[in-house]
Amino acid sequence: MSGKLKAGTAIIVAYLLLAVISPLLVNQNDIENWHYATYWEKNPKLVPPEWVNLFGKNLPPTENLREEKPGEYVYNFHYDQPPQDILIIPPANWSGDVTVSAKTPEGREVVLYSGLVSGPTFIGRSSYTMLQVARELGIPESTAMSVVMGGNGIELIFERWDNGKWVPVHGTYTFTVNSSVHVKLRVVGRVYGPLGTDLYGRDISVIFFAGLPETLAIVFATTFLTVSLGTLIGIFGALSGKAGRLVEGFGKVSSMLPLVPAMILLVPILGGVSYYGAIKVSIWPIVLALSLLLFGKVSQNVRTITMTELSKEHILASKAAGASEVWILRRHVLRTVLPYVSSQFVLTSAKVIALISILGFFGVSFGFNWGELFTMVVTQRAIYNGAWWMILPVGVAITVIAIALLLIKSEVEERFINPWESL
Repeated sequence: MSGKLKAGTAIIVAYLLLAVISPLLVNQNDIENWHYATYWEKNPKLVPPEWVNLFGKNLPPTENLREEKPGEYVYNFHYDQPPQDILIIPPANWSGDVTVSAKTPEGREVVLYSGLVSGPTFIGRSSYTMLQVARELGIPESTAMSVVMGGNGIELIFERWDNGKWVPVHGTYTFTVNSSVHVKLRVVGRVYGPLGTDLYGRDISVIFFAGLPETLAIVFATTFLTVSLGTLIGIFGALSGKAGRLVEGFGKVSSMLPLVPAMILLVPILGGVSYYGAIKVSIWPIVLALSLLLFGKVSQNVRTITMTELSKEHILASKAAGASEVWILRRHVLRTVLPYVSSQFVLTSAKVIALISILGFFGVSFGFNWGELFTMVVTQRAIYNGAWWMILPVGVAITVIAIALLLIKSEVEERFINPWESL
């Protein structure tokens, strides 16, 4: 086994192993509640992964504050930017009055929140309270207004207006909670987890890791079925007789069908509408449908290659010597067809991934896979918003898969095209 084949195989095996252990890397509840925005409200919105701090950034992570004394929480703020907000988390199914006050490193005490709490409550979103805080801290109302109206009022606690700009106030902040029950405080930071979050606060690592098994299943199953079917139809379509013409016609019908419109028409037939409005389709009907729509062009090209090979003089001589068509196909035609077939595994895999993404734009869900992540990149304008963490991980992952397939393809071509390999 050559180095290229070893490298390509090792990469594919690594992905398969990651797919096997991926259920251990994510919380099942995260998968089940992926489409419910309220489930993710405790997370920061559209923030990069935590490891960006290793590359010169100094952004606050998302964390639950530690309770030093009953009702007293301490936060050591030493970052370049304030957190997105501070979240009050009461017990489940509880409603009551809560007061949260803060003591800044400068010794000032302000009331951040005072009122009814019946669920997770963001302190910084209370415009009236934040404007009161601004007045207590001596911040001009005109200066504080833009921050408060933008829903970022909590920034007034961690910054001061100095010479026409906001400057972080570093040090230890003490938050005191007055409530009849135990209430938690959570700092909603500006980095989160290994892969960041989207506009709804959803953890990108959930869709990345938990979506890998179904992505590989759809891509490889569809690719294998498409290429295998296209190869068989193409080879037998090149044979003479009624059977060959019938098989050839089957391939031509597939190649003439408009791919995306045909899939859009098939999806409502193959699936149903979910609770949250998306069309859900099982994996295997989609795999079969995609394969039947994609194999036509493969079969047409394989048929052309086969007919060209069958018209060569050494093939005609073999036929004259009594060689059967099966022997000729196995010894001569397959040797010529196989390099093309190997290249189709790479091209079809990329095409299947693109199709999954395109169909996702129409609200079609294939379980839980990377197709939805591609859809999120477009619908949430990830490039415009600078959310590179929504693009880079899956882009790199797909590129690595493509490289592995190309390495395997190159090895196959060298072995079957180079005549010295067979000696």
